[in-house]
Amino acid sequence: MNYLKLHLLVILAMTSVAQAQVSADSLNAEVDADIDRMYSPPTIRSTQPTTVQTVIVSPRQSSQQSSVQKQPITVVEASPLSASNADSIRKNRQEEEMRTETRIVEKLELSRMEDEKKRAQVLFGDKFDALNNRENVAPHTDNVYPIVVPSSHVEAQPIIIQRNDSISRGDVAQEVRAALDEDKATSDESTGMFEKKYFSAQAGIPQYADMAAIQGNYSFGFGLGTSNDFLLVEGGFIYSNYRIANASYLYNAGSDNAPYYIGGYGNFIMNQYQTYLATKFQIMSGTIRPTLGGILAYSYRTYVTDSYTAMGAAGTKTGTSGAIDFGITAGVDIALTERFAIGADLKYMFNISSNINGDTQPGATSPEKLNYYLLGISAKMAF
Repeated sequence: MNYLKLHLLVILAMTSVAQAQVSADSLNAEVDADIDRMYSPPTIRSTQPTTVQTVIVSPRQSSQQSSVQKQPITVVEASPLSASNADSIRKNRQEEEMRTETRIVEKLELSRMEDEKKRAQVLFGDKFDALNNRENVAPHTDNVYPIVVPSSHVEAQPIIIQRNDSISRGDVAQEVRAALDEDKATSDESTGMFEKKYFSAQAGIPQYADMAAIQGNYSFGFGLGTSNDFLLVEGGFIYSNYRIANASYLYNAGSDNAPYYIGGYGNFIMNQYQTYLATKFQIMSGTIRPTLGGILAYSYRTYVTDSYTAMGAAGTKTGTSGAIDFGITAGVDIALTERFAIGADLKYMFNISSNINGDTQPGATSPEKLNYYLLGISAKMAF
């Protein structure tokens, strides 16, 4: 009886061990399957058409090929054999842009370093050098002091690395604009007294205020000048045309040895050729710019008859003269753009000296001795 009980217990124990082994084997199989699913590469679905080869396996072959060999997944994509011309040009352009931006940033950094050195020199001068010299030159002394040797143990300090932001194209463009503005301001400060040059075209009406018989017809001319915000220096040429009505004249109908003078009245045309040099002070530098200054001029005049006289028919040249005149000028300029302006001015002239080549009526007043003015408009173009 005891033998049967012992035999049953042995059979039950063997059955439990077999079931436990089967459970362990199934658990291991499930774990292996999960691990294979986790680490197996994902299946890539290709949008390109692929060729599938169907293989029919006979029962004999399936029995012989009990194990399946896994092959790596290969993705075949269509790609051009060589890059197109547009891709090559785009790549070259991008590389050139990167090189240009790199050079610009290098120039900016070098310029800033130089500016900082100059600013430090202006602010501190030789203070740092003098301080270093005083620290290096120690006073001589015979006193002996104990020397404390520092500990060789150095506590490690954390190293903080700041994030280096990448420089975008907009940042580079902003830096370039700032550098150009600084260069422009520096060039404006370092430019000489006159940094702007201009050309002016002039037209106006001349007039002799003290002689109603002299009627101004027209005048025109041009000028070249240089200026800054407060001062203008200009030189130019002006041609003026006058008509002298019912003027008295004296004509030598004889010779120098035996003069025979004939007097009379007639109409004459006076042509005035004038070169001038003017200095003007610009009171304001805004859009409206009033000016006030002085002018020095040399005037060459020719006289031609406008009607029949004792000297001949109309168009006969009767004499010439030269004069040095000084005057004042006042006007206003209106700047329409940075380079173009229009204006109006008044030139009032006084005679300093004159030389007349020709016969004049004794006691008569010649135009060279009279004051005159010129009222005109002008257009200026800076270059």
